[in-house]
Amino acid sequence: MKQRNILALGVLLFLAPLAWAQEVPETSAQALSVYEQGKRLYDAKDYAGALGWFDQAAALEPGKARWQYNRGLALRKLGRFEEARAALQHSRTLDPAYKQAEIDDKLRELEASGSEGIPTPVLVILGVIFGVGGILLFVMYRVFKAASSLRKHRPWGLEAPVPQKDLRRYEARLEKSAGKLIQVEHALRLDEDADLRAVLNQATMAEQRAHEALARVQEGGLRLPEAEVDVQNAQESAEAARQWAQRLFGEKAFLPEGERVGCYFCARPLANATFRKRVPLKRGTDVTDVLACPPCANMASAGQPPPVKVLTAPGGKAQHWSELEGYDPYTHRHKTYPNLSQVPAWQYTPERSLGEVAAMAAGGALATGLAAYGVSKLLDLDGASEAAAAQAAAQEAAVRAGERREERDWRDHS
Repeated sequence: MKQRNILALGVLLFLAPLAWAQEVPETSAQALSVYEQGKRLYDAKDYAGALGWFDQAAALEPGKARWQYNRGLALRKLGRFEEARAALQHSRTLDPAYKQAEIDDKLRELEASGSEGIPTPVLVILGVIFGVGGILLFVMYRVFKAASSLRKHRPWGLEAPVPQKDLRRYEARLEKSAGKLIQVEHALRLDEDADLRAVLNQATMAEQRAHEALARVQEGGLRLPEAEVDVQNAQESAEAARQWAQRLFGEKAFLPEGERVGCYFCARPLANATFRKRVPLKRGTDVTDVLACPPCANMASAGQPPPVKVLTAPGGKAQHWSELEGYDPYTHRHKTYPNLSQVPAWQYTPERSLGEVAAMAAGGALATGLAAYGVSKLLDLDGASEAAAAQAAAQEAAVRAGERREERDWRDHS
């Protein structure tokens, strides 16, 4: 008994400082949420994982007997009998009336397990370590809390917020790069060149990385000099793509523009006929051909409907990209058009006929009337919708089964 009291004292010393740092109303809800995570793992027989969550609940609310009781259950399952005994006794110390019969039974089981006690000197040392560790943890918590409050006003690693004029200067550099890439997109109308296409794709990815870097700067997660590396790379890549197009086609590459034709799904510009594929879409008994870029056409051939780029109004009405005023596939591949999103192809039902929307995406002509290189397999939107519904139903059934299993096993929990 002396050994158990010493160990319990050590645990109390470890947990007590944490209690000073918590705001009670928030902490109780947080502890319960953490406990629920542990309970799911316990029911799945992941006792080590469950113990981690129960430990967190006990750290958040050290005066609650419930969390110590569940720690004891997990420790017992892991064969750590002495620690399980200490946790159960700690639960009893916090609230003698809580789960009295259950704790008595489990303590008797632990006594019958024949586990040997830890030598008293070791327990004393552990108690001191826990106590000092608890105090250090309390100090660290206070420091972290103060730092978090400061971070709301000043990002880590920056002496001051980045001036907006500096960000605008970098954004202006990307604007010029985007103009060059738009020219290259149009230049491909003259001939589909695999090398130029690869250079263009690399430059587009560099452009996207640069935009992401500037966004991180604005959020405080990256220094401006670090983002400048990505911006410079985007500029150089765009210039390389433009020079490549000029070597291939001369000045005529940048004179007239290509047809306003884009992938029905992702809106990627399709300046050259050999970069287009026709995709037959089946809905009900109707089959409508749409033009697609090779990546989207390949997805469709594999039976995976590519998502469709739309603008969703507050009322739920979705407009296809080709219906939007001022939207241009060449321009907006490199300059963001606000508030666009992607929805599964089977979920998008146009206000007008699918044939009309397909014609608008193809520059005003029916997809069958434009040259295209190859035709993909038929994409059955109804079948895709049914497959998605079946998958969702299976996932929901799995969740319900898990909930029923939790209810059956609930008796081992408080």
